[in-house]
Amino acid sequence: MINRRLLMTIGLITTLLLGLVVNAQNEFAATLEVLNSGVEVQRVNTANFISVGLEAIVGVGDTIRTDETGSARVTFFADGTDVTLEPNTEYRIVEFQGDEEDFQLTVEVLVGQTTHRLNRVLGANSSYDVETPGMTLAAQGTEFRIRVEDSGRSGMLVSEGVVDAGTDDGSADVPPEFGIRSAVSEPLSDVVRASTFDELDAALDGCTVSVTTIDDVSINVRLAPSLDQERLGIISAAEIDTFFGVSEDGQWYRIAFEDDFGWILSSSASVDSNCAGLRVFENASFEDAGSSTDDAPPAEATEEAGD
Repeated sequence: MINRRLLMTIGLITTLLLGLVVNAQNEFAATLEVLNSGVEVQRVNTANFISVGLEAIVGVGDTIRTDETGSARVTFFADGTDVTLEPNTEYRIVEFQGDEEDFQLTVEVLVGQTTHRLNRVLGANSSYDVETPGMTLAAQGTEFRIRVEDSGRSGMLVSEGVVDAGTDDGSADVPPEFGIRSAVSEPLSDVVRASTFDELDAALDGCTVSVTTIDDVSINVRLAPSLDQERLGIISAAEIDTFFGVSEDGQWYRIAFEDDFGWILSSSASVDSNCAGLRVFENASFEDAGSSTDDAPPAEATEEAGD
């Protein structure tokens, strides 16, 4: 009787151990490389961060953070599937399982800036997802950057390939040399041309400007950048302090007008020198907020006076 019970106990323990081994085989470990000192790791189910001096192994549930001088690289596969963490960044591995051909990898950028590289197109059974406070990103063989601000507002820029950005309210494909942004619990922004986060902010938030007219003449505001378009009303130069875009030919500027947007023609506009670049709208498709071309400096234009 004792031997039988002992055998049953041994069999149960063996089954449990085999289950743990299989589970461990289905979850990969990644390599954490310290690029600049100031990197810490919080192991899954622990309360404290520990300093990493050179290199470490990290896995599912681990959180990596960098201080104001620290930077690090987490490498998942030798083919160049990795992520670089800039200073003041906090990052977590949420899911990492499968094999090198078919895997499911989900990570989370809590705050800071990261650069993600996938130097191969993923198969149908593989996924690379990045969660941020503002949106979720799905990539299939690409390179892109993420910035998460202290408020949780999240921005993303694509260098290569296409990344799908999504929130509960919808999704959008972001191609190379374009970006997108979303605040917490807010819809996605327009997809705009940008290669830096400063350009992304300028394209979406506008740039500070000053406009003057002769003898306080009012300026016509039109529905679109053309003298043939409907006039929405007039505005004084003193009321204009921000431009939200420029036409492709550089002659018209997009402004906020009566809870919407309108366009003005002005030769006296001066854009703040700190502006990273106004968003450019194609003349042929100005009503499509997603249509834009390479940024170009606004050219001189003739002022259109109000009646």
